Amino acid sequence: MSQSNEFHTATVQLPTGVATAGTDGDIYVINRLGGKAKVVNVDFIAEAAITANNSNNATFTVSVGGASLGSIVSTVAGTGDITAGVVEAITLSGAGSNLLAEGGLVKVAITKAGSGVAVTGVCAVTLQRVRAD
Repeated sequence: MSQSNEFHTATVQLPTGVATAGTDGDIYVINRLGGKAKVVNVDFIAEAAITANNSNNATFTVSVGGASLGSIVSTVAGTGDITAGVVEAITLSGAGSNLLAEGGLVKVAITKAGSGVAVTGVCAVTLQRVRAD
């Protein structure tokens, strides 16, 4: 399979509930590129700053078909402070597991530790179509 130059970026507002400190939430992006696609980029852009805290924090985990591709966590040792309006890239790994079929889903799970933190903003998920040669 080779990559094509067909990309799609979906920018998704985080669920309203995750603005509450103790509430988790998920977002999903569906592959509608007309064939297999791979996840090439996932970014989080906070509307309000998130102060790093080792006890009360948020984790963003990107997965395809239950396989984790990468995550960020708002702890001092993790991502650290997340600045409002700044792109926070989620580094992706798991070569091969980032492929999804037409209609397949990319999931970004937002989970909280401790009493959690308020999280507002958007996630941008970029898919690239793959084709069989």
